[in-house]
Amino acid sequence: MNNYKKRVLVGSPIRQKPAILMEFLESLKGVEQECLELSYLFIDDNDNALSSEMLQEFSCQVSNVSIHKHSSRDQYIRSEVTHSWNEQLVWKVAHLKNMIIQIALEFNYDYLFFIDSDIVLHPKTIEHLAQTDKEIISEIFWTKWQPDFPALPQVWIEDHYTMYQKQRNEKLSPEEAIIRQDQFLQMLRKPGVYEVGGLGACTLIHKSALEKGANFKEIKNISFWGEDRHFCIRAAALDIGLFVDTSYPAYHIYRESDLEGAASFRSRFNNDIESEVKRIVSDGIRALGSYHYALGYENDWRPYFSTELRDVLEAQIKQQAHQYKENHTKVNAFVENMEYISDMPDIKTHYVEFSLHNYILEKGERSEQHFKCSASVCYEEGIGFINSFGIESELRNPIEINSHLKP
Repeated sequence: MNNYKKRVLVGSPIRQKPAILMEFLESLKGVEQECLELSYLFIDDNDNALSSEMLQEFSCQVSNVSIHKHSSRDQYIRSEVTHSWNEQLVWKVAHLKNMIIQIALEFNYDYLFFIDSDIVLHPKTIEHLAQTDKEIISEIFWTKWQPDFPALPQVWIEDHYTMYQKQRNEKLSPEEAIIRQDQFLQMLRKPGVYEVGGLGACTLIHKSALEKGANFKEIKNISFWGEDRHFCIRAAALDIGLFVDTSYPAYHIYRESDLEGAASFRSRFNNDIESEVKRIVSDGIRALGSYHYALGYENDWRPYFSTELRDVLEAQIKQQAHQYKENHTKVNAFVENMEYISDMPDIKTHYVEFSLHNYILEKGERSEQHFKCSASVCYEEGIGFINSFGIESELRNPIEINSHLKP
């Protein structure tokens, strides 16, 4: 019986703040290794002594860890707005990554997994990427590059960061470009493997791609900024496909204010996933029902729902609001007897069934509605959202209601 596990070198040049580095390292400890054997190579470029100590502590807790100390005096400025890079920093990082590539080749690793030190992984990420059988593939993550910007992926289709398809000489209006970009982004919200033109920061590279010459060395006649772009252009010139997987999105701690979301992201992987899914559905449905048609909402329901479902619900609510506005109708929703019905270990969508009770006050008159409902929860950028919600049947009498609510 062959028990051989393919070997993966996890490589990362690191200059990171301790609080963010802690989340990164805790994430690595949880990565599954059922079919793979992981080793770690960290280039310690930290200017914070505590961060260096944390790497040493990690090496005492985890097997197969090597740390290479690299001292430099350059400044890497990060704020709550953005990160400030310059040419010197970019090509220093490219040089460090190429050092890691040489070590991966010298020691004949089957894969090299590059990951930035502000990324938090789903435990299944690396094994899942290996199973896709792609020479170069990244796991997706989403980032607000500016605080007021929408979250965008770290992958693109062409050039510097173009996220829509077009022919080489095709002229697009701004409106058509926006439509095509939205189609690309919506595609990436769905679990799957998709070919892209650029990627980085969370990437599994098969040794065959490294042996062909994939690396981060600067291409002198290309003006695009960033070592990842030069890596991707060289890979394309070598006829190596570039792909992104969207099944297990990672979480990006781009700012210290993103640390709070990291805890929520990691909480999905403990044994309490059932409680988390139930909480999202219960809180979301109750918030959705807490409105007065004349006065508006008491609680904001929108953060609990996916973008697609949010648009559908808002259209329905506007129609109802127009109907009931003059009636001063108020509805309170109450969720009870929720049953979690997804018990598969690798499930990506979580389903629940529950009773929904609407208590309606209309022109001083009270009435009730009782329904048997179902909903599903998916995760985007590490956060759970209700992405389907349906009424299965109406519960019409107290006996039926009590029977459905029976523990």
